[in-house]
Amino acid sequence: MEVIPRILLNIRQVTQATGISRASIYRQMKAGRLPFVKLGSRTLFRPADIKHFVDRNVRVSD
Repeated sequence: MEVIPRILLNIRQVTQATGISRASIYRQMKAGRLPFVKLGSRTLFRPADIKHFVDRNVRVSD
């Protein structure tokens, strides 16, 4: 059986995958830093957008 990768993730899947709280995700969305897809009442995220968001927030200490 072929595994089909998810095109969109729901908020629960994003919190589980990233460890970022639901409230923090919504704050980032409201600030325009985390793109999302709105389909009816559902809020969904593209995995590439989540990865890009995480990559942009990587910090290296001196």
